[in-house]
Amino acid sequence: MASTEIISSLRGKVIHKNNQKVEYGDQIQPWTPYNANLHMQGIKVVVRDPMPQKVQKGDAFEDTMLLLEMIKERKQKENKNQKEERIREMAMEKKRKLTEKSKNQYLKLSF
Repeated sequence: MASTEIISSLRGKVIHKNNQKVEYGDQIQPWTPYNANLHMQGIKVVVRDPMPQKVQKGDAFEDTMLLLEMIKERKQKENKNQKEERIREMAMEKKRKLTEKSKNQYLKLSF
């Protein structure tokens, strides 16, 4: 389709068409992308989580030992908490017995 075909197909809607650019006293030049005021700007990319470098795989032995050690530490922590709880319960029971014994002593002294 030539430019004359486009203009005739628009049926009078295009009054005047310039094939050349004229601006601010410039010389008449044929249109090119360089003189058409097309401004390309740089594309800015924000990288939040960069791709990790290739992960080196270790032995399965190290992973297994790490998991076993973690389980062992968790079990030790649970045992320590249970032991502290038992000690606390025994101390409270001993305190109750002492208070009951002291109450009984007062009763015996009052008779």
